[in-house]
Amino acid sequence: MLPNNINKLNNLLQESYPTLSKKMKLIAFYIIDQPQKLALNTLAVIAEDIGVYPSTLVRFAKHFGFSGFAELQELFKVKISQSAINYHQRITDVQKVTVGDGKTNSSDIFHDVTSRNIAATKLLSEQVNEEILEESVQALCAANEVIVCGSNRAQPIANYFYYMLNNLGIRCRITNIADEEENLSHWLDEKTVLIATTYNPYSNWTIEAVKKAKKSNATVILLTDTKLNPIAHLADYLFCIHEAEIHTFRSLGATMSLVQAICISIGYHQQGN
Repeated sequence: MLPNNINKLNNLLQESYPTLSKKMKLIAFYIIDQPQKLALNTLAVIAEDIGVYPSTLVRFAKHFGFSGFAELQELFKVKISQSAINYHQRITDVQKVTVGDGKTNSSDIFHDVTSRNIAATKLLSEQVNEEILEESVQALCAANEVIVCGSNRAQPIANYFYYMLNNLGIRCRITNIADEEENLSHWLDEKTVLIATTYNPYSNWTIEAVKKAKKSNATVILLTDTKLNPIAHLADYLFCIHEAEIHTFRSLGATMSLVQAICISIGYHQQGN
């Protein structure tokens, strides 16, 4: 059946993802990871962003039952037009921040970075599942021990969690390297919470840590970019965060806002609020 909304399309893409060709997987990932760009850009721009031919996008859409890529894209245009921010204003905002890509002086880069981080954080605030947020905070408050895992770009998130949770009096360990594999198995049990953060390309060590946590009946909180993450289905609490892309670099601004909110909420829970 032809998906008639974004959620149904995303679910279909997630189910079909393992069987797709390499180029089809790139398109599926882009659709889930960059819904705003998909709604606002032309077929040619989207194809260039992904690194495929426009005709490949058309074939992709027809593969999933659409008459063409425009029909698939319309789902995202409708979603944005129904959101709190006016569709035309979103186009203007995107055009404003995109202009900065060609500028290299520090002032322009600074304003470009802040504009895009604001947009990414606002998107997270609109999409975050408040029930999952509250339940994850309660799980952390009840844990005997918390293990945080994040490498490469995700390492600052792991470090900040480690710093904040220990300051809040929650016993916390940080693990990042594969030679700690044996220790990790000893640390994990049903009273442990593993906080894992990983973005595409996903860290093999973080993937293995999550798998070990599930085998040990530990609770898993996963911060990642999309549900196409191969360990997304293993998470007890899943947060998908669309970070800003700035001059080909991905930010951590929205993720850090989420981490701060979780840690501050733990503080209030500890005070009985």
